[in-house]
Amino acid sequence: MKPVRITLAVLTALLVLASFLPVAAQPAQEQTLTSDSPAQAFIDAAYGLPLLAPMSVSTLPLYTVQAQSAAAGTDYACMLISQKPKDWTQMKRRQYFDASWTVKNTGNRVWGKNGIDLVYVGGTKMHTRGDSYDLKADVGTGKKTTLSVDMNAPKTKGYYTAIWGISKGTSLFCRLYITINVNK
Repeated sequence: MKPVRITLAVLTALLVLASFLPVAAQPAQEQTLTSDSPAQAFIDAAYGLPLLAPMSVSTLPLYTVQAQSAAAGTDYACMLISQKPKDWTQMKRRQYFDASWTVKNTGNRVWGKNGIDLVYVGGTKMHTRGDSYDLKADVGTGKKTTLSVDMNAPKTKGYYTAIWGISKGTSLFCRLYITINVNK
């Protein structure tokens, strides 16, 4: 009889599927999804669901979503055009790198360099400087800009995700994720 091998991918898939099981003590909450991206809809739906066991983004990657798309009539919104490095890039321990996202302003308002910020939202703190950055220039509707953050990979092997966002004051209107694999 051959031993059964369960890979990390299968375990991850099972944990994701298990998180969709109903919980008797908590009634399901109705959510309205306005995302144009199926991946964003999946993540938005999963945020409100209970987990079977505590998990950390830094130890078990499930899925990453890049940015939200604009709904019709939205003043502030973005769309991710590209990201460097790509998610799941392998890094050495304590390796310095720049995380950069090229985003398009898909909202109805100009992103003013004095009113819109790139801010650290959560996940693993890999950035080497502050938690908030001003835009270098105004970004008009339909225009693109590249946002960069200096980062340093953690010293322990594992998967790590940092969540950044674009905000106007305390209102976050765009989420940007970077997930790396520290394995050397």
